[in-house]
Amino acid sequence: MKLLIGLLISLVTGVALLVGTLDVWTSRAAGRAAAAEKRVYDRSDLQRIDYSGLPAPTTITARDGTPLAVRVYDSPSSIVVVAIHGSSGNGQYYHPLARHLSGRGKATVYSIDLRGHGASGGRRGDVDYIGQLEDDLVDVVAMVRRERPAARIVLLGHSSGGGLAVRAAGGGRVPGVAGYILLAPYLGPEAATTKPDSGGWATADIPKIVDIATRTAMGDSSGQGAIVVRFNVPADEARADQVLAYSYRMMMSYSPRRDLGHDLTAMRGAVLVLVGERDESFHAERYAPTIVPYTKATVTVLPGVTHLGLVVNRRAADEIEAWLGALP
Repeated sequence: MKLLIGLLISLVTGVALLVGTLDVWTSRAAGRAAAAEKRVYDRSDLQRIDYSGLPAPTTITARDGTPLAVRVYDSPSSIVVVAIHGSSGNGQYYHPLARHLSGRGKATVYSIDLRGHGASGGRRGDVDYIGQLEDDLVDVVAMVRRERPAARIVLLGHSSGGGLAVRAAGGGRVPGVAGYILLAPYLGPEAATTKPDSGGWATADIPKIVDIATRTAMGDSSGQGAIVVRFNVPADEARADQVLAYSYRMMMSYSPRRDLGHDLTAMRGAVLVLVGERDESFHAERYAPTIVPYTKATVTVLPGVTHLGLVVNRRAADEIEAWLGALP
């Protein structure tokens, strides 16, 4: 009994520290109202994206029948990059990078809209159970292997999408991954890479999170569909299809486990980590000492690059291209 109580206290304490979960959280209650009014990210690079030639999404049917939207950028390469977007958005912002890699014959890219996002089905900002996003990745990769039996799979994720890639490695549900490309990945609220104030991207309902986590630890999954985090998106920047809030089970599904070392150690393929020097959410200089002790990774900080600008940065694309060219 004492052991059980100790485990519960540890879990609740850990969950209470989720002031940074997903991409980032606002960590001071007094500053939350102000954070909601401020522009967290420099979006100028995304606003300049040329979407001409954007592929129409095709549909992959998940195991529960939910349609998952995927944009495919074909190439003769045997490498297939499965690109996972960050929280609140969709996979369209990968268009310049995917076009670059496929056009140069370095990789075929499958840019997915996660369930509950973009053109995919499912309830906005919610999943049916913790871990469902990993099951969706399994289904996407299985479809890729049916279409391309000789494919070498690389998981690429930006921000919380990088966190999901790390979580998938730790869960061991996506076998045979040749490599991982992590673009400013979210590594958890306790990771040294997460900034204290988190840039004000999202506001978490900590009391509700603690309550649900406590009940979950006791085997009660009720309440996991409740909204526990809301994203601070200025009204003039919000898109019609943008997800503005997440449930508890979506939040948990989209980030690494608390035992980050376990998930990182499970990344047995080659690993490339890129982060912008001017990232608004994370400490760029702390990625190498956080990740390298657990997995052999190449970590590069790009001067002058922001959190969102990293996705469309030309040097980042060149670094990825070169890394893919040397993939074993």
